[in-house]
Amino acid sequence: MITQRGFTLVEVLVGLSVASLLFGLVYGTVRLGQRSASGLNEQVTENEVMRIGWQFLHDALSRARPMPRIERGVEQNVTGFSGEHNVLEFVADMPSYAGLGGLMTISLGIETHAGTANLVLSRQRFDRLGRDTDTEALERAILVENLDELQIRYFGRHERDDQPDWYTRWQDLPTLPNLIEISVQPSNKPAWPLLIARPSAGTTPLEDWLPNDDAPADKAAEPEATG
Repeated sequence: MITQRGFTLVEVLVGLSVASLLFGLVYGTVRLGQRSASGLNEQVTENEVMRIGWQFLHDALSRARPMPRIERGVEQNVTGFSGEHNVLEFVADMPSYAGLGGLMTISLGIETHAGTANLVLSRQRFDRLGRDTDTEALERAILVENLDELQIRYFGRHERDDQPDWYTRWQDLPTLPNLIEISVQPSNKPAWPLLIARPSAGTTPLEDWLPNDDAPADKAAEPEATG
């Protein structure tokens, strides 16, 4: 008679330990794959938002037009263009295929919510008389959540006799800047590609003068006088 030998308690415990280890390795591999796929999808979404947002802003800046605003019968801003180092507003003649066509007020700036800075792009129908427009007509898009830095510079002449230069402020001037440069640095992520756009109308002729590559990164509102 042949007797069958069963597993000892030690063998069963060892087998369970090995099986548990193998299950943990397989589960960890699956979870790593899921996190990688989730991270890849998130990165693809962010890249698509960046591409669409940057393309829209570049097209809008190239279509910028000097459009004066009138408040209480007085012309307040002869161009409708207002630019600081971290906020920009201008009027662009947008084509109908871009959604709302015609003259639109385009804005780019920083909004803070719950202590987090977001880069927000918005557009709204332009009203030359400065009347309050329907808030529902305002379209907003968050381009970057958790923004670290936004830097905007403007190239051109503040006065016709000035030497062309880079500025961090373009306010209450009779013409649009010849170039607008925008750099975006998200928090804990790579910087966006530098955007440089050239308005096609309303600028001061520069007689084919091209900007210097080593122009200073931060320029005061007025260039320093040189002897």
